[in-house]
Amino acid sequence: MAKKGQHQAPETSPTNTTGNAPSPQSGKQGQGTQSGTNLAATRNATGPRTKLGKRRSSKNAIKFGIFSKATLLESESRAEYASLRAALWKSKQPGDEFEEILLDKMASNLWRQRRVLIAEGAEIRKNTEFLEFDRWQKKLEEAEEISQKVYQAAKPGIAPEPVGLVWSENLEALESSLEILCELKESFEAKGFDEDDEFKLKQIYGLWGVIHLRRTLQDDYMDWAVTENLTEEERTAGGYLTSDECKQNVADLVGAEIKWLKSHKKDLESSEAKRMEVEILRQCVPDSPGLDSLLRVSSNLTRDFDRMLTQYDHAQRMRRGQPPPPEINVKIS
Repeated sequence: MAKKGQHQAPETSPTNTTGNAPSPQSGKQGQGTQSGTNLAATRNATGPRTKLGKRRSSKNAIKFGIFSKATLLESESRAEYASLRAALWKSKQPGDEFEEILLDKMASNLWRQRRVLIAEGAEIRKNTEFLEFDRWQKKLEEAEEISQKVYQAAKPGIAPEPVGLVWSENLEALESSLEILCELKESFEAKGFDEDDEFKLKQIYGLWGVIHLRRTLQDDYMDWAVTENLTEEERTAGGYLTSDECKQNVADLVGAEIKWLKSHKKDLESSEAKRMEVEILRQCVPDSPGLDSLLRVSSNLTRDFDRMLTQYDHAQRMRRGQPPPPEINVKIS
């Protein structure tokens, strides 16, 4: 109880921040509410309570590190870098700022090593995944060149070359030959001997009369066409086959040629697939200046990481009062 004449400070609530003095009744009610709230918050708290836990939680705000801005590219994931750095922090447990800086440098080094591996994979993919497309493009150009030669050879008055699509070890050329022969087979069965069929044969074998390595379907077709045009008297006198028999022979020859080409195309596809498989395996370790540069960068990064790791272990031992490990000097003569 205050004495008479002394000033008594008004009773205030801990939550009052307005500077106005509340009534004694409201002050007691506010104190009771605040005490209950603090007690509930204390019971439900999940934060760190020990000194070690508080020291570890103080690092929660550190997400990327001082070297992240220089290390990360715009296309790279900051979350993945943060995960790598957190794993390194958890494994090494830095005890002071110097060790934290060393770990930050080590995280940057590991991230750059990861980038080198990705670049190496891209270098290999460039030589393997696009190998089939490049080979197909080259074969297509070769087929076009062969077609131009056959076209030129089919023109009258031009000295022809002994070329034909079927003689090429080119899948595109063989496919074109098969398409032309299938069209010829349909038209021949419908109309018999025709000048359009002779032109189709020129597309495949070139100008008639050119000597090839073996007798061609074009040679047989032209011979049977001459026989089919004979008169009955000439046919009887020479003992030649009838017109229907000539047509049947040509139809059989066209079918046999298509069958042979399909078999040859299948063998060529199998051979190409095996060659492609071997080439892809060979290109998995490409001999290129780009890969040599990547390997040099990787070696430098690995040496730097080993040096920083040794420096970090030395700093931790010194901080803990432990003697540093003996130095190992290896001299190669």
